Amino acid sequence: MTPPIRAAWLPGPGGPHLSLVRRFRPPIESVWAAISTPARLAAWMGVEWLGDEAALRQGAAFDYRFANTELESRGRVLVFDAPRILEHSWFENIPPAAVVRWSLEPDGEGCVLTLTHRAGPPEDGPRTAAGWTQLIETLAASLGESDAAPAQGMEAWRRWRDAYAIAFPPAANRDGRQISEDGAPALRFERRFTAPPTALWDALTQPESLARWLLARAAIDPWPGGRFHLTLGGGSSVMAGIVRRWEPPRVLEYTWPETTAGGDSLVRFEIFDDSGGSRLVLTHILRAGGDLADFASGWHWHLDALEGDLAGEAWPEDPPRWQALRRAYAATL
Repeated sequence: MTPPIRAAWLPGPGGPHLSLVRRFRPPIESVWAAISTPARLAAWMGVEWLGDEAALRQGAAFDYRFANTELESRGRVLVFDAPRILEHSWFENIPPAAVVRWSLEPDGEGCVLTLTHRAGPPEDGPRTAAGWTQLIETLAASLGESDAAPAQGMEAWRRWRDAYAIAFPPAANRDGRQISEDGAPALRFERRFTAPPTALWDALTQPESLARWLLARAAIDPWPGGRFHLTLGGGSSVMAGIVRRWEPPRVLEYTWPETTAGGDSLVRFEIFDDSGGSRLVLTHILRAGGDLADFASGWHWHLDALEGDLAGEAWPEDPPRWQALRRAYAATL
């Protein structure tokens, strides 16, 4: 389970980026052919190629669909410098697009691959690194490296993701995880904010703030047993919850009625001091079941909006981004 890959999540002027470095025993020409020929790309990546079957070139489409999912990446080749650099956009169809750069350098009889994944906003480093690790190891196996660790399904992916989560800085760990609490499935998010705990508490509890980042009208009684009612979807949905814990500025907990599954789920926000800022842990316990991917994508988007709101940024509703998150969570939770 320890591939010969050096992975890092690094800051940069254009935002954070992921870097993965691996040495290949085959010569540079062999590796270049495997990453730049559409039919071979599709084979070792395990995707359905949607672009032109002809040899890649600058400006060519770099489109494919992930196997057994609804995820499609529509991109184009930005740099094509054989046999050293292939750079293409990634998910250009779902803004903001990322850029992936494959850079090869000769190293004795073999070569060294450096894969750089540059995202627009902060993305989920461990999840992305685990996916690229599986693909790079599958590439190595396709080139005859018998000791390469090929893709081994979601359990292997999760182990790599969890290992990278420990190794990467907190800013790279932004995605939600499925856990179990009191025997029920639950989602857990952990985010860090530059705002102090009191400002974060206000954002979680003040109706004017909730209207901006949660896109909801709120009616709140600030005591245990009081109302925590949210009107969502422009009035099409009402979440009539009850406050269970109200401990400013540290703990907010309320019920979330599950109208389709029956019964109530439980939402808990815990706020901690964090080097002048704050750390937020969100736990949503789905005691009555429910769609984990739907809740995960929703909370992910809203937490992004919360960060933007605390920074004074407007955060308009973005259905394509939300839908992309849902497909990603459906494939990985």
